This record gives sequence, structure tokens and C-alpha cells, in this order.
Amino acid sequence: MTLTGQFEVPGNSDTGVEFTNPQTAELAYTFSTSGTWASDVSNPSLQACTAEGFSSLHPQIQEGIKAGWPDFGKYMKYTSSNPYGLVAENLKTGAVINVGKKATVVLKPGETLRFVLNDYSWDYGNNSGSISVNWSASNLVTKVISFDGSRDYITLPEMEIVCGEGFTVEVWVCFASFTKEFSRIIELDNFKNKPPYIVLTASQTKNDLYLGLQCVGGAHTRLIAPSVIEIGQWAQLAATVDTSGNAIIYKNGEFIASGPVELPSQLNCQKNAIGADLGGCSYGLREFHGKMAEVRIWNKARTQAEIQADMSNRLTGKEPNLVAYWPLDDVRVEGSALKVADLTGNYPGTVTGATSVEDSTFPVR
Repeated sequence: MTLTGQFEVPGNSDTGVEFTNPQTAELAYTFSTSGTWASDVSNPSLQACTAEGFSSLHPQIQEGIKAGWPDFGKYMKYTSSNPYGLVAENLKTGAVINVGKKATVVLKPGETLRFVLNDYSWDYGNNSGSISVNWSASNLVTKVISFDGSRDYITLPEMEIVCGEGFTVEVWVCFASFTKEFSRIIELDNFKNKPPYIVLTASQTKNDLYLGLQCVGGAHTRLIAPSVIEIGQWAQLAATVDTSGNAIIYKNGEFIASGPVELPSQLNCQKNAIGADLGGCSYGLREFHGKMAEVRIWNKARTQAEIQADMSNRLTGKEPNLVAYWPLDDVRVEGSALKVADLTGNYPGTVTGATSVEDSTFPVR
């Protein structure tokens, strides 16, 4: 949910403008400012203040004020805040922040901010102008995709990925149960499980993580990381394979297991899915049961440091070597289909059965 709006803070008001979060949820409000105001209409030096206040004045003006009245700041309405700047006071907590050009404040339902331009407490009558404040709000409760383990999955289009620098798949998962053996997290496959393919899944022993690969004309190779998956716990899982075939599995950025596999030089896969096996396996769809978000595919073997650097952050989709990125934080209606975006623009997904749900425990914002 994104909300937007605008209001004006007059320079000649010592009570300013009140802004309240009217929603039933805690929201992060971002305020950005524009315009100028005069803190003294009779003084030309003080007629071009921005919301940044004292620091927006010409350096020579700043030095002149400080030389003539070194302690002038203690006479401001808000003595500990930026003189002549825009401030926001939380009327419930009493906290005061300098807004300046831009500021983000988290407000609980019903909490109110009072926006005031910070002048001498007795001197608002000779002010003029106003500061414009544009605001936007976003819900702090993140949405993820929930799969119920029965015919829930996301179909992905045909993929062509050149693995000349290796391969990496990353995903945040929270298993609700192990309803199927080898319940799929993501699989890039062909009809009847013909190579080349790559699959990341729970293993036959339930809480082991299984990375399987096969090249055209080669044998199926795999790396199993034991006892990785915990029911009801969010975890970031990452599997990398370098060009020499060395595979590494990480959990929450920490090394778990490594071993040799065979990496296809290029993936040309037609039956691709998040949360199921659509490759025509005789054992059924092997659906995932739980929640999932932040699915990322890279055409390089990422280092541990690279994985740790952005595992808890949103990406833009423009990062080098990122070839697919499904945040899974939104489901959109397109015609008669439900879609999830790939922020790289390459492989948008089609949703079957799975639903978008709020999850306050998901650690990525």
C-alpha cells in the first residue's frame, strides 16, 4: 500500500500544521520539502530560508549571525533543533526531528506530528511564506507469497541463461510443512525432466536442502546440505556453482556445504516454476508448502561476501549479472491471469493457486 499527499507549513504560525496517521497499521511516512520562507520580512538576509533553515543561508550570513549573537539558538521555539528549519514534533512521544530536505518517520495508528518552522518563540508575527511538504506512506508489513502445498505454484516462461561465469540462486523461504518428498523451491527444467536442468528443493529426508543439476549428455549431479530447513522459520538459502563445478550452499549468508557438480554451460529450459515440479515427473508436482519471497537468479557464482551484502535488502533489478528477480511482494491482475513481476524484465511469472499475504516476521523491507 502506498499513500501520497501534500500540505503547506506557514512561516507565521507558531502552532504549524498537524499530520496524523489515520490508518489502522503502523506506516513509514517519508516527507520531502520545497520552497522558501522569510523568518523576518524586514531583514533581506533572512528571506530565502529553505526547510533546512540556518544551513541554507549564505555562509557569510551564517557567520554574521553567529558573530553578533553566538547563542541565538537557545531562543528558538525548539531550542535543540535547527534554527529556521522545519521540524516535526511527535505529540505523543515528544520527540522532535529536523525534517530538512527529506525525512522518514514511522508512525503508529493515530500518532500525530506537528510541523513548525523553527523561529524565535516570540517572533512569528513578522514572518512570511511557507514550505511545501509532499509525503508518501508505505506499509511496514511486507507481503510474501503463500503456497498451501496443493496445486499452488508460479509458472515461469522459457529461459535461456548463459552460465559462462557460473550460476547462483537465492531465495527466502519459510516451510510450513513437508507435504511432499522433494517439495520444490524452484526448478528450471524441460519436459520429462530432460537436461539441462537445475532444481533447488527439500530432500527426501525432509529437512535436508538438495541442489540438483544435469547437463545434456551428462549424469544427474547433486549437493545435499543436511538439516538446513526449519519448519516455521524464515531463512535465506543460496546455492552457487562456479565454472569448475564447485557448488556451495549458504544459509543466512553462512557456509553450510560444498561439493562437485556438473554445471550446464547454458540453460535452455521450457518447464520452469517456483513452488512445484512442472517437468512431467511421474511423482507429481511435489508442491512447496509455506511462504516464499526474494527469489533471485544470477549468471555468475556469487561470493559469500556478495550474498551477505544484499541478502536482507531489496534489489532494483538492474544489478550486474542478475538475470531474474521475483520479489514476490505483489500479485497483479493482467487480463484473466495473476502475475508476479520479474524486476529484471526478463521472466514474469503466472500465479496458480498461491496467494499474496502480509507477514510481519519477514525480515526484508
